[in-house]
Amino acid sequence: MNDPTRNDIFEDANGVQIAVKQLYPPNALGVCLVEYKNLSDSNLRFMPKEQFLECFHWVDNFGTTDTFVKIALQKEEQKAAEEEVPESEGAPSAESAVDEAIKPVQSDELRTAAPTRSS
Repeated sequence: MNDPTRNDIFEDANGVQIAVKQLYPPNALGVCLVEYKNLSDSNLRFMPKEQFLECFHWVDNFGTTDTFVKIALQKEEQKAAEEEVPESEGAPSAESAVDEAIKPVQSDELRTAAPTRSS
């Protein structure tokens, strides 16, 4: 890939992954700068485009590693799979599944529940 764009993930020879934040247009000297940051820290770094392409190779695009997109696609696949599978006679009905979901919480379950936030 010879033209890095925003949110592209690149990797160097040591396996350190970086994300491209911005590609600047050529300045008065004709040098294009690439603004990027390591995925392991938040420091922004700049490098000329030619030097950047010598040091890094393209790995992925951040959009394909977005967890929200993956979860949404999984939910759509599950929904489609559930619609395709007809209910059998021995399977519990949807009403009984709702009744189980609404059952009152036992006091033992409250005591053993894990905290949702770290203190």
